[in-house]
Parts: sequence; C-alpha cells; structure tokens
Amino acid sequence: GPKGIRAISERVSQLANNFANKLIQAGYELFSDHFFDTVTVKTKEKTEKIFQNALNQKVNIRKVNSEMLAVSFDQKKNVYRANQLLKIFNCAESIKENPNESLPNLPDKLLRTSSYLDHPVFNKYHSEIEMVRYLKRLEEKDIALNRSMIALGSCTMKLNAVAEMIPVTWQEFSQPHPFTPIEQMDGYRILFTDLKNWLRSITGFAGISLQPNAGAQGEYAGLMVIRKYHIERGEKNRNVCLIPSSAHGTNPASAQMVGMKIVVINCDEEGNVDFEDLKKKSQQHSENLAALMITYPSTHGVFEEKISDICELIHKHGGQVYMDGAN
Repeated sequence: GPKGIRAISERVSQLANNFANKLIQAGYELFSDHFFDTVTVKTKEKTEKIFQNALNQKVNIRKVNSEMLAVSFDQKKNVYRANQLLKIFNCAESIKENPNESLPNLPDKLLRTSSYLDHPVFNKYHSEIEMVRYLKRLEEKDIALNRSMIALGSCTMKLNAVAEMIPVTWQEFSQPHPFTPIEQMDGYRILFTDLKNWLRSITGFAGISLQPNAGAQGEYAGLMVIRKYHIERGEKNRNVCLIPSSAHGTNPASAQMVGMKIVVINCDEEGNVDFEDLKKKSQQHSENLAALMITYPSTHGVFEEKISDICELIHKHGGQVYMDGAN
C-alpha cells in the first residue's frame, strides 16, 4: 500500500543521498543536486579508470559520457553495496550501517502533494496470505483454457504451453538489467542467434529482428521496414496499405503512424478476406501499393485458405505482405 511504497522510496532515496554526500566529501561534484535514486557524478579524467575498476569488481555502473558516471539504487541495494561503490570511486569514507541522514533536497515543483493509492484494495492486503487469497480470487474470474474455449486473444494464452512460460520465472531471465552489456550475456547471445537462424530457415526471410516484442510496436517496425524497402528501390510513391475490415484496430493505427494511406478490404460471410475485392483494389492501387496487412490466423481464429494466392497477388502488384499473428 501507500505506506509500504513510501517506506521503500525513502530507504532507496536516503541510501542514494548518503552515497552522494560521501562522494561530495571526497571532492567529487554532482551533475545535479536534485535526484531520487540515481546519482550522476562528474568524474572528468577519472571516468575510464573508475568504470574499469567497477567492471573488474563485477559491478555495472552507467557511463553517461566521457566525463560522467551514474549510479542507481533500488530496494535490493544496501549499505554494503553502497560502500563497495564508494571504494570503487576511491572514497575513504563509508556509510554507517544505520545512517540517519535526510532525504535528497528536491524542489517544490517535484514534490507530490496529492494523495495516491487511495483505492481500498491498496490499503487492505498487507500480509502474504491476504495477498495470495486476493490474487486467487482475481484468477478465478479469468477465462482460461482449463475452463473454456478462448474465442479471441490473447495469442499468448492460447498458443503458449505452460512449460514455455516456466522460464519467465528463472533468475537468468528475470534478473539481468536491460542495459547489461551484451558481452556479459553470452547465453542470451546464443539464444538470440539460434532463434533468428531457425526463424530464417523456417520463413525463408532475408533477416530476422527480435525487437520490439509488443504487437503494435512490431506492426510499426514491420511497416517502417516495408516503407524503407520501397524507398531504396526508388518507389517512394508506394504508400497504400490494404487492410481487411476484420483486422485488429492496431493495424490501421500503425499504418497511419508510418504515413500510409489505408484502403479497407471487404470480408466474406465467413469472415475471410474477400479475394475478389482484394483483386479489384490491388489492381486499382497497383502503382502505389505498399503493403497488405493480414492477420494469420485471422481475428476469428481461422487460417485463410487462400493465403498463398493472397501473397502472390500482392507481390504481383509490387507490394509486400505484413503478417500479423494476433490469435
């Protein structure tokens, strides 16, 4: 609840403030006196030496530029870790086990005065057993494969086996910071390389990108690649994107975001792409056709029987096919 959040925040911010004060006592200058959990230090000509010293002790700190380093604190950090960092910065002073220092001095405009987490649910469950029971009650309200058929979305729920979700709980996946240097993550590099090679072999694509992970951003990235493809071929005019009327709303939104003109394709009585309407509009916009966005399987959970003919038609008119696996 709000009390717990405040207690964690004050502890983290106090630890950062203690660390900053010891650096100042050692002669360092801060980039800013206003901070919450991240201390940015002007290290000047010492930057590289301190950075390498940290790496040698298996500690990652952020190199802001050639003259500044930044250190972030969170609820897992303690006085021992803070003192280890002070030694890396060659500071003689250390933080006491139970420091009694004030929080960082923040300007009034950054201070929150309104209440937060006011809903009763944030103020009701404070023990582990209360929280577990509450989460169980929420879980029982969900649609799940062990209770019923899932008619639409989420593809993650429907197509991923439980065994495939187990690694999410492994520390090797959940603990590394997103900015951890890639040379420290050999396992990830092997995992990425193997997966990309397998996907290239399966799809026949020239290249594979594993980013971004989320659907709408993935659509945006794919359409940007298609747009760039046409520009590099000297066909900047190709800006028409064909989208079936059954498509998920993010499809036209993504096409709009990359500056494409959207043309809607009708669907037949069974919800499939109306192939005759697709032929008509592909011909009509042949000169400016950039792409077709098609969901496979479709939004009603069926694989389009004419998918090969659909792709061949779009390619015939100079377009590319974006396949959205939404279900």
